[in-house]
Amino acid sequence: MFIVITIVALAILGYRTLYPESRNIMKEEAAHELPAQRLFEHFSEENGGQFIDQAIITTGRVTEMDKQSIFLDHTVQINLVNGIPSTVKVGALVTIKGRCIGFDDLLEIVKIDQATIR
Repeated sequence: MFIVITIVALAILGYRTLYPESRNIMKEEAAHELPAQRLFEHFSEENGGQFIDQAIITTGRVTEMDKQSIFLDHTVQINLVNGIPSTVKVGALVTIKGRCIGFDDLLEIVKIDQATIR
């Protein structure tokens, strides 16, 4: 009986180690809060590494939209978790919270995923 309990406990421990609970950005406290244009400036000045894989809050004007993402101030692409609410239109000022995943050198934009509009 002891061996069976030990094997089950090790199996559960191994599973939780290999497949940890996924990260929930919305429950995390934001590490940084800054306007979209300032976030872009940090990356274009080559000192944006402090934002990568961090939960951040950023604000800007919606300049472009597609099915799952919006662009703020032509500089930050935001991939939204739940899609774009019908109340958000081009030109609207929005604040989002999401995870900064880095800078796209080719398109020259900052990318944020797992985001929601606040």
